[in-house]
Amino acid sequence: MEIITNIVELIDDEPRISHRVIAEQTENKILSVQKLITDNLTELEEFGHLRFKIETVTNTVGAINEQKTYFLNEPQTTLLLTFMRNNEIVKSFKIRLVKEFFRMRELLQNQKSQPVQKPQTQIFSIPELTNETEKITELKNHVLETSNLIEILESKKPTTLYRLDKFYRKFHNFSPLEHFEIDLDSQFFLPTELGKMINKSAVEVNLMIEKKGLQIRENRVWKMTSSGEEFGIEIVGKFSQIKWKIKSII
Repeated sequence: MEIITNIVELIDDEPRISHRVIAEQTENKILSVQKLITDNLTELEEFGHLRFKIETVTNTVGAINEQKTYFLNEPQTTLLLTFMRNNEIVKSFKIRLVKEFFRMRELLQNQKSQPVQKPQTQIFSIPELTNETEKITELKNHVLETSNLIEILESKKPTTLYRLDKFYRKFHNFSPLEHFEIDLDSQFFLPTELGKMINKSAVEVNLMIEKKGLQIRENRVWKMTSSGEEFGIEIVGKFSQIKWKIKSII
């Protein structure tokens, strides 16, 4: 059995992981992960303030530089990983990381029940969960017990909600959107928004919709076909646009 150690830290009574560890575990460059964070900072901070620290470091030639390290909580980490291109390394790390966050919470709960003062910052070595039923049950309890999660879900951008829900469905067989009765299927989205949901460009999404026979291109303008009327709606204005239901690309 593989044991993952020293990747989740307890900072001010909250489990967090640094972007440097994420880069190492997913075999990405540190600067690439840092750019992914800064590019999506608004979305990430909808799940809480993004913590960071700046340290002074000396490089190999003796120059002194400042080094910034981000520390993400569990929802922020989950969202960041959905922004990454999936491969076997990233998918494996997603599963292992969720298990470690679970075990961290369990250790925290045990510590709170003991009359022992807890240090402000520490690192745990955390084994994997081996029981899939236990994993799913624990995830559900975590989602149901998290304070203000309903408010977070209801106020989130639909594109981000979709990606988070897809992640939980795939790895945990549980849909937060279904549980909290948040309906995205009846809403309409621009191709750009749909692209963010499935990690594709607006051009690729339009071609997918065209391939399904829901729209055609006339004089460099997309026109909805009769088949597309079930899935789309035309927004008339200075520039006509077509918004589509998620089912148009699924």
